[in-house]
Amino acid sequence: MTVTEFRTDPITGRVAIVVPGRSARPNEHAPPPPSIPADPNCPFCEGNEGVTPPELAVFAPPGRSPNSRGWYVRTIPNRFPTVATSPVPAAADTGPEPLDHRPAYGHHEVVIESPAHSPTLAYLPPEQVARAVRMCRERVRHLSRQPQVGSVTLFENMGPESGGSLWHPHAQLVTVPEISPSLREEIEGSNRYLERHQARCAFESVVEEEIEDGQRKLFDSEGFVAYTPFASSLAYEVRVIPHRHTGSFADVTDDEATALASHLAGLLRALLSLLPGASYNFVVRSPVGTDKGIDAYHWHLDLYPRLVRPDGFDLGSGYSVNTVLPEVAAEALRGALAAKR
Repeated sequence: MTVTEFRTDPITGRVAIVVPGRSARPNEHAPPPPSIPADPNCPFCEGNEGVTPPELAVFAPPGRSPNSRGWYVRTIPNRFPTVATSPVPAAADTGPEPLDHRPAYGHHEVVIESPAHSPTLAYLPPEQVARAVRMCRERVRHLSRQPQVGSVTLFENMGPESGGSLWHPHAQLVTVPEISPSLREEIEGSNRYLERHQARCAFESVVEEEIEDGQRKLFDSEGFVAYTPFASSLAYEVRVIPHRHTGSFADVTDDEATALASHLAGLLRALLSLLPGASYNFVVRSPVGTDKGIDAYHWHLDLYPRLVRPDGFDLGSGYSVNTVLPEVAAEALRGALAAKR
């Protein structure tokens, strides 16, 4: 019997509890595959351009009129933004306060990945996934050049457990004027790692260890490595990281975008073959600016399957509880990836 373990992330220091005795029951957590019928009222479907805010960017054939049919990928403002879309004057300084508060200003955009309501990103044609990834890269570039932007978070919510509200395939981007807390945690953890180990890049050092160990590696191909992190906070969690050192997703080349699109779609198909109907998020964090440590950051994509909801222990203790050993998850995902080739 494998012993339940505390596992510490080598960069952030976050601690997860791995409970492998429950890993034999992953399908108990998976809902049945969702039916995604066509929805004539979906605001993201082709033909409904008039019910969304005007597009900010679009990939479309030459000669197409703005905000009309005939597009490949559209970016629009989110109608229900997480952050205020215009600067809010700061309140007058009244001295120290016990409860800190300030305006939350930024940009919140939606990248509509396909004119059609289905299939989801995992099953779109390869050229369409590549278009979606390139559009996300272009929007990170654009937003990184805007004033009062400290970091950009690119993410996708798919399925009812992910926080998503629409089935139509789409990603989102949110900026804040500072380095977001999770990104700062990674940057500060990376700096501590460099001081301890005298490495050139904390993330590359961890990747080298994962490749050498091999138990959690999923693939090393076309400039990217994917693995299930040693201290995964969630079952079947995956990290995809480029070999080339760069701090922001904005710096991705066209070839890298195409390779990432192929890898991401393949990973999603593998995950959904193991856990049909599973909800998931993927996240890419990009710092903006010249804060200390940003140059040492190495962008990556984290895939978070959402198979169980956090319970009172997770929320009350601060530990993540992972019901599947990362090594077991890696073996299953490798098999699913091989079967999908």
